[in-house]
Amino acid sequence: MRRSGGAAASRLLTALLARQPGACGALGAARTLRAVAAGSPASRLAVPQCRETAWLPPAARTVLGACRPLSTTPSGGDGPVKQFRLAQTGEGIKECELVAWFVKEGDAVEEFGRMCEVQSDKATLEITSPYAGTVTKLHHEPGDVVQVGDVLADIHSAAGPDVELHSPQLDAGSTAQQQQQQQQQQQQEEHAPGTARRQALHPATSGSIGGDEVADRVLTSPAVRRLAREHNITLAQVEGTGPGGRATKGDLLAYLDALSAAGPGTVGEDVVHDVPTTEEATVSGLPEASAHVAQATALPTAGEAAAAAAAAAAAEPTVIHLRGYRKAMVKSMSAAAAIPHFHFCDEVQLDALVELRQALKADPSLTGTKLTFLPFFIKAAALALREYPLLNASLAPDGGSVLQHHSVNLGIAMNTPHGLAVPNIKAVQSKSVAELAAELARLQAAAAANKLSQADVSGGTFTLSNIGTIGGTYATPLVNPPEVAIMAVGRAQRLPRFAREGSSEVVAASVMNVSLGADHRVVDGAMLASFAQAWRSYVENPGRLLLHLR
Repeated sequence: MRRSGGAAASRLLTALLARQPGACGALGAARTLRAVAAGSPASRLAVPQCRETAWLPPAARTVLGACRPLSTTPSGGDGPVKQFRLAQTGEGIKECELVAWFVKEGDAVEEFGRMCEVQSDKATLEITSPYAGTVTKLHHEPGDVVQVGDVLADIHSAAGPDVELHSPQLDAGSTAQQQQQQQQQQQQEEHAPGTARRQALHPATSGSIGGDEVADRVLTSPAVRRLAREHNITLAQVEGTGPGGRATKGDLLAYLDALSAAGPGTVGEDVVHDVPTTEEATVSGLPEASAHVAQATALPTAGEAAAAAAAAAAAEPTVIHLRGYRKAMVKSMSAAAAIPHFHFCDEVQLDALVELRQALKADPSLTGTKLTFLPFFIKAAALALREYPLLNASLAPDGGSVLQHHSVNLGIAMNTPHGLAVPNIKAVQSKSVAELAAELARLQAAAAANKLSQADVSGGTFTLSNIGTIGGTYATPLVNPPEVAIMAVGRAQRLPRFAREGSSEVVAASVMNVSLGADHRVVDGAMLASFAQAWRSYVENPGRLLLHLR
């Protein structure tokens, strides 16, 4: 109700209710309507429980009907049923995958209590309930993709009852007129060309319940419903083989295959219009030219549908929907493909770092954290970026400027069961090697459990990929937009090398290869090579790291 109209309605109803002092309490109802007109939420008002409005004139009943709250649904209990919707989880996020429910239908939930876990293409989030009450219905199952704004669950609120005023009732004359119009419309539909034939060919959709309403009662996913709408298929006709009779995509595809195999007349109702019929035609009295169409429209049996589903599953490839990290990788790598790259590779000897790590890995200050080479690589990168800050930057969207970042938020590419994740460690320049090791362990555990937060995966300024944990020596890494540089380190190996420059003595050395990639629009080859040399000097002489600790 708009405020201008609400004020007028309040004044009108105040006068009307004053004429009926025994009907629910005139003054209380009038005060309530004034508050509604002023914009107060109906759920916060103490409203007299008036259900009878027949004594009011039609105009007043219309105003009362408009006062019904739109955000709640009458429950018949002590409070309204409120719809718990998927809110915006991040900038540019339009949908999320429902990972798990923490509640089930019938459970009591507290305000800000855990409801469910969802995953966007950036992070996994836990969503809490904005209401206290009882969960009456869960609208989605784990694995469903839910659009932002869609209803996740219905919650019977524990709050007091909201205002619930009946919509205006039609007068007897209006009701009779409406019924007469409905009967005339029904007669016109029944006598429309081809109506009898369509009812005979599709008896499941000729009842009093609309096809869309029947389809809404079928357990299935939004993707299957969309596919059914595209092919004009009523889901009630599809036999579901999933848990609890759930109709799967395979069931729908099998049903479509069975219809196609039965003949062209079963694909859609538009075929009926191509066959000459009369109003008096029935299935048994069809002309010979069209009788085969009616015979071909017999719905497949359960055995035929199962056989068709097995054949379709064997012939068709497995469809894997890209979600979460994999979907995010599609977006980022598509953007990276438009960037002109420059790559640089080098070799690093790790003998001194191997000895230092061996001496420090049992240090009590690590408090049980495993000390690998990676924290040293990360710290060395932060020091080298301080010397070449243009690599710790991003290109402005208009391409006319470069945003040079003061803090080094270094991303670590991680291979997880859910896809490639790139969380980042914030303010690397201010952390010690021990602190970096602890933060790295936290991010690795969160990524493996699919528990990375939005803050963990956003705000990166430079990326390091450790492909050596899997194998391989060199790589051609692609930058992670909007960053302008990336580094990949390979597997450390024991290889023969000359002991020193100009010496003929051959010794065994711990050797690792490093590969760098950069956005050539921002970083030139000389700058990237100079950065690599600076990073190499810190790694080959790890004692230099002590000079820069803060």
